Amino acid sequence: MDEYDIVVVGAGPAGSAAAIYAKRYGMKVVVFESGSIGGQLSWAAEIENYPGFSKISGMDYAESIRKHLVHLGIPVEIDEVKSINKSGSGFDVWLSSGRVVHALGVILATGSSHKHLGIPGEEAFFGRGVSYCATCDGYFFKGRTVAVVGGGNTALTYALYLESIASKVYLIHRRNEFRAEKAVVERVLSSSKIEPQLGYIPVSLEGDNVLRRIKIRSTSTSDERVLDVDGVFIAVGEEPNNALAKQLGIPVSEKGFIQVDDRQATPAQGVYAAGDVTGRGWAQAINAAAQGMTAGIECSIYVQGLKKA
Repeated sequence: MDEYDIVVVGAGPAGSAAAIYAKRYGMKVVVFESGSIGGQLSWAAEIENYPGFSKISGMDYAESIRKHLVHLGIPVEIDEVKSINKSGSGFDVWLSSGRVVHALGVILATGSSHKHLGIPGEEAFFGRGVSYCATCDGYFFKGRTVAVVGGGNTALTYALYLESIASKVYLIHRRNEFRAEKAVVERVLSSSKIEPQLGYIPVSLEGDNVLRRIKIRSTSTSDERVLDVDGVFIAVGEEPNNALAKQLGIPVSEKGFIQVDDRQATPAQGVYAAGDVTGRGWAQAINAAAQGMTAGIECSIYVQGLKKA
């Protein structure tokens, strides 16, 4: 069994920052990632609000993270952590590959997953017109009509990305105003290819072998509309990936976020959490990285204490 001081679960901004600071504290650390380095940010078309990068694509940002970790000699393994069990003064970490590693401390930076609308047709047309990632699937809709559902930064940046690909973009939001940053909203409203549908909610997704249309309903009247579309991109929020925390008996909030203190420590001794999975503050990369820094330092201090005992 491979022995580590700290296992970090997740290689997004939080997990990578945690690993970097743990390494600087002299820890033997490994990062396990079930998806892609950079987390959901690796799918972003452009990142313009992270200090040091006036503009960078999500893929380039993820590559920067990978190079940084490699430079420091921190191993990043693409392998899913299936379970974590308390074992003596540390933890046994079971991986989908069948391996088991042991660590004295664990940092959960598991992020979040896309929320679904839960309407008829959403599941049936997934991959056949329904997507949760514009930068992943947008190119398939070149010159076609699409819709984006949501009113936050993600939804509006999806719409802005798609306007350069699609012939028309409907932007559907249940409120009468968008929740995104002012600069992003202004760019959307000035676009001739983006048509906002404010005060409407999706009712159903319809088609034959592929998606053909979306039915929407007014939140204030009985008005219903049917929009002919070839694709729908859903960006209505995230759900925390808290399965490992629950397995360890760590309490989560009503919305499923892992509960941590100011040191990013969970009630389970030796387990820390950082990033979107905690729901603390804004769901922004810079906030996740700051939490990861704290978790990396505090977990290292904890492990140092165990070694001296």
